[in-house]
Amino acid sequence: MDFSRVALSDLVAPLDVETFRSHYWDRQPVHLPSPAGGRGSLLTWERFSELLGTGGHWTAANLKLILNSRPILPDFYLDGDPAAPIDTRRADPARVGVFLGMGASLVADDVERIAPELRRWTTLLGTEFAALTNANVYCSFKGVQAFATHYDLHDVFALQCEGEKVWRIYRNRAENPVSAPHGGEEVQRQIDAARGDLMAEVRMRPGDVLYLPRGCYHDALAQEGASLHVSFAVAPLGAMALLRALEEAALREPAFRAYLADARSDDGQPLEAQFQALARRLGELAGSPLIRDAVIDAQRARTRSDYAFTLPKRLALDSYARTQRPAQVEWHDVGMVLRTQSGAHPLGTFGTVADYALTRPAFSAQELRARFAHVPAEEHAALLALLVRERLFERYTPQV
Repeated sequence: MDFSRVALSDLVAPLDVETFRSHYWDRQPVHLPSPAGGRGSLLTWERFSELLGTGGHWTAANLKLILNSRPILPDFYLDGDPAAPIDTRRADPARVGVFLGMGASLVADDVERIAPELRRWTTLLGTEFAALTNANVYCSFKGVQAFATHYDLHDVFALQCEGEKVWRIYRNRAENPVSAPHGGEEVQRQIDAARGDLMAEVRMRPGDVLYLPRGCYHDALAQEGASLHVSFAVAPLGAMALLRALEEAALREPAFRAYLADARSDDGQPLEAQFQALARRLGELAGSPLIRDAVIDAQRARTRSDYAFTLPKRLALDSYARTQRPAQVEWHDVGMVLRTQSGAHPLGTFGTVADYALTRPAFSAQELRARFAHVPAEEHAALLALLVRERLFERYTPQV
């Protein structure tokens, strides 16, 4: 399979994309056997060994070792002074190798940051599902179970690359979880009781994909030798984003920054009246274009785009300098508005870009597009045209 160009249809084959989206996405697990041509060659043992040798990337935050279902303390496999801040220390390949020799399982997180072939898939999945994405690689050995039964807080596409692994999927599913239980043996007994009966046992071979919606209870065990698989985590924006947008908007209004009335006064009537007034205002905000635009912006911001350097050719910049004309961004129920000498101009979903631009004495169009890469190009162009038309910014050529 040619991994230089990827599509969702490559990952969900033999299903077609429409069937996957309508019958399985966020609904139920599905095992997708390797199609002709295979997907397993995406990550080989040789390539993964090469990536592990990129010493500067691996820290306690993105490389973990598990032995007998228990995490190994980072001090045992990190280099440097144990008294130094842990985020300044890197994984020592030789020490990691010793633990692998003992049969420890290895989890390498965010591998797409150093592996372009994996980054193509995370970028694709982020775009397809308006989601944060990353690629985690799991290396384990025959008969060793790294993780007890658990569920994830995001959807998972697990692609088996080397060896075989048996996944057990249980009947129950945590409903839209935003946190996962963790702790000792008693917590694990509660998880095992909550998972329900075994629903399916899936033997994953190179090129197979297993899709698991968030909340699905599962565990896995390597078979006949060593196993290597990539888990692509996919996390779209949750409905709690509405509350975060409401909180941000409410803090701009004095009524939500005021002290609450004393519940002991007049049988609590002043407090009750204050509650009712605030609740009505929250309802108005929740249904307003302002909050809608904020949530749309947060959803779009979860996608990531790739950037290709063209050195030694440098990027040509279109630079703009701030004039002395007054202007400010205002927040209203109808949405963000740019107030200038000529009047009020609705900004819609690119209001945050305008708000940032007005804080700068100068910027380039390319800087705005890089900083707000999730905002569509046509919205960047519309904002820039507005700023120039209102004579808030003018073109200039920087002295170099």
